[in-house]
Amino acid sequence: MHSSGGDDPSVRTIEGVKAAFRWTLEDAVMDHLGPGVTRLEGTFNGTKVYIYQPPAMSTERLVPGFIYFHGGGLALGSAKIFDGLARKISSRLNAVVINVDYDTTPKNKFPGPINQCYAATKWLLLNARDYGVDFRRVAVGGDSAGGYLSAAVSQLIYDDEMVPNLKLQVLVYPWTQCFDFHFPSYQEYTKTFEIGKGLVCREAMVLFCTMHAWGTARPDLVQMLMENRHIGPSFKKSTLYQETLGHDLLPDAYRSAALTKVRLHLIREMKNFGKR
Repeated sequence: MHSSGGDDPSVRTIEGVKAAFRWTLEDAVMDHLGPGVTRLEGTFNGTKVYIYQPPAMSTERLVPGFIYFHGGGLALGSAKIFDGLARKISSRLNAVVINVDYDTTPKNKFPGPINQCYAATKWLLLNARDYGVDFRRVAVGGDSAGGYLSAAVSQLIYDDEMVPNLKLQVLVYPWTQCFDFHFPSYQEYTKTFEIGKGLVCREAMVLFCTMHAWGTARPDLVQMLMENRHIGPSFKKSTLYQETLGHDLLPDAYRSAALTKVRLHLIREMKNFGKR
């Protein structure tokens, strides 16, 4: 069950997509998005990072720190691809940004990415002054899978009595659950974009999840998650499940008719994007 996935076609597919990402975006340094921002390279507890210093950086005044974990399903992309965003954050916030280049699947399966990001975050908190950062004003954030990593790291830091607490976490459309792949949002997405299509369809999310958990996407594992057989019926009825994943947790503000119209408009825009 815990094979390396070396002969798995789905793993080769992931590697092919990674190569395409590197070929098209890896070397796209977008310094125009953060004029005056300086980028350095470093290593925090064994993990490669890119350090962005704002134009107004001073040796006499400490600035906030922002640690960014990139998205990509824990399988695609790299910190370099988010160079432009990191520069813009540093410039806009006048903050030192740490863009963490954690290893992805299948090389680095669970809990590898979490441990790397946790170790890098801990390093900055304990050595903040060396980078001109105020340890009392350090935040973590990320998009998609990076949001998942941010939430996990925030909990680990909170439980670690040896390091200062984080100021806040910024979760951008975070990937926060792999318990139920039949939530209404998944069903609506499949109905709207058809099976296997769209940016983040159920099939893609299941692939990323199995790659993260096992380092492989064998058909039996993929099918198990697609059918929600990885979660037993007794757990689905438990208080813990209902309190953390129940459908009633959605705030009223996100159930309004006005927001529904906005969502439908965005869906139409996404469906028409490729036709322009």
